[in-house]
Amino acid sequence: MRTAERKPKRRNANPTAAPWKPVLTALAKTAAVGILLILAASLGICFTSDPDRYIRPIAVVCAALTFLAGGFFAANSNSEAPLGAGAVNGLILSALTLALSLLFRKTAVGYPTWAVALMHGGMILLSLLGAYLTILHGKRAKPRKRRKKHA
Repeated sequence: MRTAERKPKRRNANPTAAPWKPVLTALAKTAAVGILLILAASLGICFTSDPDRYIRPIAVVCAALTFLAGGFFAANSNSEAPLGAGAVNGLILSALTLALSLLFRKTAVGYPTWAVALMHGGMILLSLLGAYLTILHGKRAKPRKRRKKHA
């Protein structure tokens, strides 16, 4: 029997543009989720009797959910290395969050430095967890192929 030779598929003609497109797409989706969470949480807090009491805990929960969603989006955008994409997304989001907190340092009264460092480390781990859960969900979602028995 004659077998046909297959040419390897070219993933991308421009190899320098390939790694950044999924990263930026995941970051944009993550930012959109973060903005929506903050808007929804601020709307909910406005209807409480003492909104100042809930601002910090709700902000931490919104940040945690944003990082978790970021890991999910990063893992979906990069099928070759989903955990690496989740880690990179977590690092970039953590760096952006740290940069924003330094810009608004005078107006923000928050947690001590050690707590902020722990939260940033935890947020990166949450991004990895989001990527890992995406991998687990992806494995469960695919149906198993049945082997045909040859006689």
